[in-house]
Amino acid sequence: MTGNLEHTAKIYGKLSFPQFTPQLISMIRTGRVYSLQQVLEPGIPVFEGHAPFKIMPHIRHFDSDGILEGSGGFASELTMMGQHTGTHIDALCHFSKRVGDERYFFGGQTVSDAENHEGILKWSVEQMPPIITKGVLLDIPKALGVDILEDSYAITAEDIKLCEEKQGIHITNGMCVLTRTGFSKYWMKENKRFLSRHAGVNLQAAQYLVEKGAIVVGGDTSTFEVLPSPKHDVHIYLLVEQGVPIMECLNLEQLAQEQVYEFVIIVTPLKLKGVTASVIHPIAIC
Repeated sequence: MTGNLEHTAKIYGKLSFPQFTPQLISMIRTGRVYSLQQVLEPGIPVFEGHAPFKIMPHIRHFDSDGILEGSGGFASELTMMGQHTGTHIDALCHFSKRVGDERYFFGGQTVSDAENHEGILKWSVEQMPPIITKGVLLDIPKALGVDILEDSYAITAEDIKLCEEKQGIHITNGMCVLTRTGFSKYWMKENKRFLSRHAGVNLQAAQYLVEKGAIVVGGDTSTFEVLPSPKHDVHIYLLVEQGVPIMECLNLEQLAQEQVYEFVIIVTPLKLKGVTASVIHPIAIC
């Protein structure tokens, strides 16, 4: 297959088979690696409709006496969570759209044919390839001259264009586009605020990103789009109509502080059969 991202075959919505191309390698100048994951711990904000995060010891070191021979000891734990917990990526099957009496996934797959008691057969997260592509960070608050966006601020296409201009970057085909709102400030401090009225892109802005060539998007909030959003129009547009996966609850603060706006991004979803999302630990390399 060609190394040109514009011409590789699409295998999962707008995602192509991953390739670490010479073009991507040439972007890495310092080799600095940035973690984009929020820490998973009890009490993190989890959006309504998803299971809360729980973790507890399973075996403590002194409990392991007699399991191993000799002086060695070990510990392990039990973790319970939904896959829409903390930093995660939405699979295309996370949302559907009703047309008449039927609901449809991306590509016209009917929910009736694809969903059963074991999960979802089409566009589930185990079918999503690893993502290795050029990423760009849009620091919207900085472009607008503020530290953090106002509650329920709707990021427009004009805001994104202004941000591109001020940062000297251009969204082009095959990119991962990350939008910073500053709402990470409220993570584990004002969870209700974080989950109920965060800033985010509006439908017009999402359409602009896709038209410019974004193949995956992400943000530092729980739903990527502005809240409240009763109909979740942006999710429907991206996941169902365009085949663009969404990353949520990213930690973009270090990238923003160091003004790292272009980088190679690597995302590896878990192979969870029939599941609608995956917890992830994305990294950015510049």
